[in-house]
Amino acid sequence: MAKKMTIDLVAQRAGVSPATVSRVINHPELVSAKTTARVNACIRELGYASLVDRYGTARPPEERGPIVVNIPWLDNPFYSEIVHGVRDSARTAGYDVLISWDTPRQSTVGAYCASLRRSNASGLITMCSLSTETIERIDATLPTIQCAENNPETDVPYVTIDDRSAARVAVEHLISCGCRRLAIVSGPESYKYARGRMEGFLSVARERGIDLDPNWILQVPDNNYELACSAACHMLESENAPDGVFACSDTYGAAVIRAARRAGLSVPDDLMVVGFDNIDIATMTTPTLTTVNQPRYRMGYSACNLLLERMRGGAARSMTLETELIVRESTTRR
Repeated sequence: MAKKMTIDLVAQRAGVSPATVSRVINHPELVSAKTTARVNACIRELGYASLVDRYGTARPPEERGPIVVNIPWLDNPFYSEIVHGVRDSARTAGYDVLISWDTPRQSTVGAYCASLRRSNASGLITMCSLSTETIERIDATLPTIQCAENNPETDVPYVTIDDRSAARVAVEHLISCGCRRLAIVSGPESYKYARGRMEGFLSVARERGIDLDPNWILQVPDNNYELACSAACHMLESENAPDGVFACSDTYGAAVIRAARRAGLSVPDDLMVVGFDNIDIATMTTPTLTTVNQPRYRMGYSACNLLLERMRGGAARSMTLETELIVRESTTRR
């Protein structure tokens, strides 16, 4: 009877029927994302988190479900330090961490949300590029934070960097080193990072009056070393090769250095390269790779802290963290 009265109060506050509240609790896949989000918000506002078990603070510590970290590529070393930060923050609060290697789509988000419920997840941190409908559906299922990647058309909080500004710093560095024939190796346009870094690259070229060869604007369909190396080899073996390459990841940067060696070019004498991310591979290349450092551990730790705040029913503010150019051997002033 007490539970029925609670459902009635939530229904009144949300402007829906008690049956709809019951469906949101037990079968949210049958309810629109907008209605689900409204009902869940009313549950939190009224302090009835115990009505549903998807919020960790409503359960004793031994029954808390894990925090799920959703990544698009399991073999991309960029995510490891972010996950490390998430894990340290989660453990401090008494939560375990699970890795989900999947990119939910509109056609699969229902099944994905069902899997989150089956795993008893308390919250989600996603690093995937998701449509507005997809991320709002997930956020209606359980508290969600975007990390690194973010969809600006949603109100779901995020922790990220300013990719455009960071790219501008990298390209300005190449120009200050004397490079005038500039190229870029970027990733899939569906990702925010690729779009932002491409915009930064192009904006500097326009402002500096640098003509760009369309054949030097490369977009690789995956953050894959071999694919990037193949594309860079084709570009560098042409008669008129670039003298400076902005690689939108360190994986791409390492591939460009290898391609330069195959083409008989010396880095940095004939070709200069700037990468992005500052993962371990940047110090393993010969020469070592100049790159833009992302505070990846802090991104993960901060994202988890924001998620914990949302799980407690609080308001989480989005964060944009600073980056830093790390100059190494792949660039030098001429």
